Amino acid sequence: MLEVHDLHAYYGAAHIVQGLDLTVGAGEIVTLLGRNGAGKTTTLRTLVGLVQPRRGTVRFDGTDITGKPPHAALRRGLVYVPSGRRVFGSLTSAENLALAAAGGTRRGGAWTLDRVYDTFPKLATLTKRTAGLLSGGEQQMLKLGRALLANPSILLLDEPTEGLSPAVVDELGTWLEELRRAQLGVLLTEQNAVFALRHADRGYVIEKGRCRATGTSAELNSGSALTTYLGVAASGA
Repeated sequence: MLEVHDLHAYYGAAHIVQGLDLTVGAGEIVTLLGRNGAGKTTTLRTLVGLVQPRRGTVRFDGTDITGKPPHAALRRGLVYVPSGRRVFGSLTSAENLALAAAGGTRRGGAWTLDRVYDTFPKLATLTKRTAGLLSGGEQQMLKLGRALLANPSILLLDEPTEGLSPAVVDELGTWLEELRRAQLGVLLTEQNAVFALRHADRGYVIEKGRCRATGTSAELNSGSALTTYLGVAASGA
C-alpha cells in the first residue's frame, strides 16, 4: 500500500504540489489526471525522492519513506517509469533488460527475464535491435520490461500514452490489465482521461497541485470534474 498525506513540493519558490492525499493498493490501478503543468510528474518524482517534499508524508507498506533517496524507494518495490523515450539508446534491447535484471536480483521476486518475454513476446524478437531505433511502442514495452525486472509492488507510470499511436495505446491497455492480474499496484498519470478511466479503478483530478475531485472511474466519468478541470466531456460511463 502506498499512502500519501498532505504532500507539498516546490521547484525553487514555485509551490507545485499543494497538500495532495492519495492511496494505491495491491492489484489496483489508480489514475492521476490533470492538464500540463498540473503537478502530475512532480508528484511522482516526489514520491520516489527525486524531488524533496517540503511537508507531508509518503508511506510505503507501512514504512515512512518521505524524502528518502530514490534507491530506497526502488529497493522497497516502488518503481518509477518516467515519460518519454527513456532507454539506453546505444545499447540493444537485450542489454537494456540485462542491466535491469542485474539490479533486480538484489530484491528478488517473481519477475524474471523469461517472464518479461512471456508478457511482451515482441521483445523476444528484438533482442539484437539497438534500443534507440525501436518504435515508440517498442520502447514503451522495453521501459515496462525493465521496470518489472526490479520486481515492484507498485509502478508509477508517467504519461505512458504520450506520443503513441492509437493501436499501441490499445496494446498498452492490455498490458495494464496484465499487471492488474499480477496483483501489481499502478499509479498512472495521464492527460488522456478516456484511456486512463477505461482501465483505472479510481482516480484523482488535480489542478495547480491540488486535488479537485476524486472517485471511482464511473463517478468521474459521470461527473463534471473532467469538463471543469481537463476540458474533456464526461462519457457518462
